[in-house]
Amino acid sequence: DLARRVEQLPEPAIHALPFGAVRLDRDDARVVFFSDAEVRLSGYSGHEHPLGRNFFTDVAPCLSGPEFLGRIERAKAAGKLDIEFGYVGDFDDLDKELRFRIQSAADGGIWIFTLRL
Repeated sequence: DLARRVEQLPEPAIHALPFGAVRLDRDDARVVFFSDAEVRLSGYSGHEHPLGRNFFTDVAPCLSGPEFLGRIERAKAAGKLDIEFGYVGDFDDLDKELRFRIQSAADGGIWIFTLRL
């Protein structure tokens, strides 16, 4: 379980992972963790820091549609959230191929792990 393994790491180690890691709170998709790797790899640097902001309306509104947020909502409705899928498009490169792994966080929020291919 990737989420449990990441949650056992100290914060500096999570920032140094070779893939992006974002954690959202359980109530309203507010960003509670946004890894340095995600900032660097996604091209998000130069934007307002996302902590405390709604991920789907303020940080990455392009991901609020049925092919991303819709998958998360359907998986949550069906039980424990643990999905993986491909996606195309990133902050810096709209043609960049991504692989997402999205899992429940121990506190009821969600983790979004992003591998750029």
